[in-house]
Amino acid sequence: SRPGNAGSSPKLRAPAPRELAPRRFARPPRSCMRSSAAMGSDEERKKRRRLGPAAAEGAAKPASPSDPFGGGGGGGLYDFLPPPDPSKDAAATAAAERQQFSRPKLPPEDRSRVIFLDVDGVLLPTGSIETIIVDGVALPARTAVQESDFGTSALGNLRSIVQQTGATIVLSSEWRRTEALRSSIGTVLRSQDIPLLRDCTPIFSARPELQKHDPIVAWCERRSREIGKWLKDHPEVSAWVALDDLDFAWADAVRLAGTPWMKHRSVHTNDKICLTEEGVTRAVDLLRNPPPEPKPAPRKVSSGRAATSELLCSTEDSMPERIRLG
Repeated sequence: SRPGNAGSSPKLRAPAPRELAPRRFARPPRSCMRSSAAMGSDEERKKRRRLGPAAAEGAAKPASPSDPFGGGGGGGLYDFLPPPDPSKDAAATAAAERQQFSRPKLPPEDRSRVIFLDVDGVLLPTGSIETIIVDGVALPARTAVQESDFGTSALGNLRSIVQQTGATIVLSSEWRRTEALRSSIGTVLRSQDIPLLRDCTPIFSARPELQKHDPIVAWCERRSREIGKWLKDHPEVSAWVALDDLDFAWADAVRLAGTPWMKHRSVHTNDKICLTEEGVTRAVDLLRNPPPEPKPAPRKVSSGRAATSELLCSTEDSMPERIRLG
């Protein structure tokens, strides 16, 4: 402080503002730049040695429409794959087309030949889809089925029968009871180049005395009468076969007059394996060479419940303990 102004406070002056010079970033030494470039070139050389001479040649390629960035794509994600081979690609395409169209062409429809088609146990294994009971009959719980629900080999075997005989298909399965299921079956058949369904058999009621004794026998006998009624309404049919997982020997054992004999004109499938090539051979033979009608064995006339029970139980196989789809 100046003398004579001991009681006054000194005045502080603000420093004059300085102009700030623009900040400049230091450039790395050339030696660092050279070392980085050298490292990059070393990495490229190592990569080329790992990938072989083909990668080195590809790295020198200029840009092109197929390789807009040039360099041949050396070191890319898919560079380990072999280069495309047009001849092999064409051969693979031709093989796929042959597989798609390798099915023999179907002959003209022969309406004198008929396949009575069951579905469950013939085209798809029993129990493979969930079922519900409607009016005492087991039907799919879903309103529609898909191609993936069916056995590919079974569908192919059905087509083989049609291809060798020209036979038409009449749906005798319980699946004919609803329009949605009938439509689904038709869609699946068309996907395998199998002709549309010609018709469906009528729906009858089971005989009360058989239903009370054994529902499976009653079911089988009812189906026989349904097929017989359809045949009576179509006298032009001279050859037919029933594809079913029901053993029609049960129906023949309790057959009524006017109902056709079924066992000798049927293919009895295993309900878990479905229609096999052996079944195809038998079905084709039945359609090409219809067998004569069997002569019924004379029945013993007797009265009483014992005789009725003996008649109802005369079957080739034991009765199944399950309810199946038709």
